[in-house]
Amino acid sequence: MNKELSSILEIALKESLVAYESKKQPNLLGALHLYHDYEDGFLVFFDDADNILNKVQLTDNQLHNLTHSLRQVLHQAGKERLFDNDYIVKPFVVNLVDKDFVVLDELFFLDDDSPKNNFTWKNIEKDLDAFLENLLK
Repeated sequence: MNKELSSILEIALKESLVAYESKKQPNLLGALHLYHDYEDGFLVFFDDADNILNKVQLTDNQLHNLTHSLRQVLHQAGKERLFDNDYIVKPFVVNLVDKDFVVLDELFFLDDDSPKNNFTWKNIEKDLDAFLENLLK
């Protein structure tokens, strides 16, 4: 993936989340919708109420494998726990949509059952023993 494109997408994603948080919405964020305006070359970030959060201009050569690049940036953001904010509700999804907000592709999905990136096996035996003991009571 192009490092320049990766950086642009990462910054745009972070700015979109900051924009949502700064609006102090009464609702929680359950989805981001990304729309690529091919005519003008913009990638537009919307919240789940279809409000524009951010807009970034992409050049023609940055559009090659845009979906793949978005998936990689979103996956990395998930690993870095970017979506572990109080205003984000799970399940949380990031979709690529058309101009009518019809989902074209699900780019990223996160729910409470998703594996945690900071999981360690360190205390698993102790936790399982405690669970079994409580179960048998």
